[in-house]
Amino acid sequence: MFVDGSSIPSWIKNNAKWWAEGQITETDYISALQYLVNQGILIIPITEVTAASTISDNEIAHSFVVHFSDGLITKPITISTFSKFQITSSTADEERGSFPVYKFSDNPEFYLESLPSVDKKDFYIGVDRWMTKSSVISPFDVNIDVISGDGRIIQTWKFSKCELTGYGTYLQDVINLYQFSNNNEKAEIRERATFTCQGIKLTTP
Repeated sequence: MFVDGSSIPSWIKNNAKWWAEGQITETDYISALQYLVNQGILIIPITEVTAASTISDNEIAHSFVVHFSDGLITKPITISTFSKFQITSSTADEERGSFPVYKFSDNPEFYLESLPSVDKKDFYIGVDRWMTKSSVISPFDVNIDVISGDGRIIQTWKFSKCELTGYGTYLQDVINLYQFSNNNEKAEIRERATFTCQGIKLTTP
């Protein structure tokens, strides 16, 4: 995309600000962008579609399956309803911006996020165990499988000697933010759990 900054009308710049603040609709903002294109101020180059774009939906990542060893609770548990997994170590590195990557020299940290659900009862027992430290607890391992659309494991993140460091339930009510429930017009209750570990490996089948 090429833009001649010197010729952008001030009202277009204001529209971008107002749209970001929710003061004008998306339709109005798109109309402003179309004006820039029609006037030759904004030029959008056409790129060729390569063979890589033909990968099928079944071959790309669709979900996570999380395996906890005993230590979170007194037995291993597996949960397939976490919607988001993200590495959080070193996300503040200025050279990488806010991209969720793991810097190899760090102690691995990550979080899991989802909609609270009844299938996670054992997980919530583990949260309480670690929150109150009401019994003797020890670090546990967490394996996170990245699953393709046809159910195959693409990769597995293996975290060793982990501790549950935080947990919270909250209302996600920000407009236009992607919802786990696929209903962008409705607020939803979410949960997030944070973990710190001593080891990490990435494996493939």
